[in-house]
Amino acid sequence: MRRLGLLALGALLLGCPTADDDDSAAAATSDLAVVTRFEFSPEEPEGFSTGGFNLDGVDSGDGTSDGCGVGDLVHAETGEPGIDNTIGWKLMPALEQIGGQAVGDLIQNAILDGELLLMLEMDGIDDPVNDDCVGFTLSRGIGPPMIGGDGEILPDQTYGRDLDQPVSQVECAVITDGVLRASDFSIRLPISIFDEFVDVTLLDAVLEVRFLGDGHIQGEIGGGVDIEALKATVATLDGIGDQIPALIGPLLDLNADLAPTNLGSCTQISVAVNYQGVGAWFYD
Repeated sequence: MRRLGLLALGALLLGCPTADDDDSAAAATSDLAVVTRFEFSPEEPEGFSTGGFNLDGVDSGDGTSDGCGVGDLVHAETGEPGIDNTIGWKLMPALEQIGGQAVGDLIQNAILDGELLLMLEMDGIDDPVNDDCVGFTLSRGIGPPMIGGDGEILPDQTYGRDLDQPVSQVECAVITDGVLRASDFSIRLPISIFDEFVDVTLLDAVLEVRFLGDGHIQGEIGGGVDIEALKATVATLDGIGDQIPALIGPLLDLNADLAPTNLGSCTQISVAVNYQGVGAWFYD
């Protein structure tokens, strides 16, 4: 087994001494976490998003040409304007109204059952506070995980690598003031269309990791999904009938807010995700 040191990294960030402080200052470390909670960032309260990023660099208002007339939100925690989060703000609530089941519950159940284990791996951390080049990999793990009495995945478990699932990598992610940021890459992430899971590709994605200590992390993911690719994927799903794809198509066209063409129509819809995780091991 390969032991990875999120707990030691968190201790360094919080200013707590570890048993091998002298060695840790001289040697790069590697760290791994498994995502234990994953949700599309909702609009909460009205006009605010619980997570996400300003992906297109503009603060779009309803009715403006920026963002194809789809308004942006304000980050509920940081106060940053221009947050792009149309799937969590508009699409997911619409799907839940049609299907009558919370999308977040479906995803969380899949995590706890071991069907959806997202693994965040960070290699070559020289300085846990400020480091200009850290290797970052997002992959899938093989469980099932052990669940504690509080209903949460227990930390420091060992997982296999799911070699049949997509892997996303960034050669040089950056740690600034203890927050790792990987950007301008593609991520394959799951969404739920009623009881069906589909992988979608987030384009020009941004991912942040905050180290909380005791092996725990939290962060946000943002990116754009090509609406034509998503329509095609939904059309291939079995057991949802013809009505759902017919409803989703116009919803995507109406709410697309990224990557405008020369004619002014947008080709992508923005996504924002909040997640939490705990330290983990990989089998060699």
